[in-house]
Amino acid sequence: MKLKALGCYGGNIPGHGMTSFLVNDTLALDAGWVSNALSLRQQERVKDILISHSHLDHTCTLPFLIDNNFTAPGFALRIYSIPEVVASMRNHLFNNQTWPDFTSLPNDMTPVLKLVEIQPEEPFVINGLKIRAVHVSHSVPTAGYILEDKKGAVAFSSDTGPTHRFWEITNQTKKLKAVITECSFPNELRELAKVSGHMTPWMLELELKKLKKDVPVYIYGCKPKHLGIIKRELKALKIRNLHVMVQGRTYNL
Repeated sequence: MKLKALGCYGGNIPGHGMTSFLVNDTLALDAGWVSNALSLRQQERVKDILISHSHLDHTCTLPFLIDNNFTAPGFALRIYSIPEVVASMRNHLFNNQTWPDFTSLPNDMTPVLKLVEIQPEEPFVINGLKIRAVHVSHSVPTAGYILEDKKGAVAFSSDTGPTHRFWEITNQTKKLKAVITECSFPNELRELAKVSGHMTPWMLELELKKLKKDVPVYIYGCKPKHLGIIKRELKALKIRNLHVMVQGRTYNL
């Protein structure tokens, strides 16, 4: 499985603070920086997007991805998420006020956008990948995702504080190759992390005790202002196979 970090907060380049990954060139995992990171030709190849939750740093380039490409012959985009997130996008994003409702454009019969509700923990398939959504503990309804192909699986927690079911499902996943999870704040801001549904290095260390598989763990989500100290605090944990993701890098997992 090829995964490119389009936006992961891991480097001092544009997009720092927005979350999105590109899987096998055609599937986006969150959309905080998709239209900015990809050329128009690359954008046309993106046909499916998994959205973890409604916050702008995970959704803000969706309108521009559609606007850039909806006149391309045959362009159509499918956005998948749990029902609460789909409802939020209908009500607050594609509502003909914030942005046009592309689920009925150019007409109801052949819209360029389809919002697809998925049920937590019920597998579905996109381009040969078996995918499951799993609830995690954030400040709004949020799903992590388990993505599996014939060679292996990757678990993506999205934004989360201390959570449980995600780790249970991850531990049950055969051929797990990697975990991608977050660490947003330094240890001194632990209370802020708790109330906002995020992690610090100290909290992450406790969470990773729930992971029973010996696989690499990739960190995204470090707030730009605190990136340096978070990296130092993560290094001080001395956890083997713990890596901060680098924006723009492609990972073969």
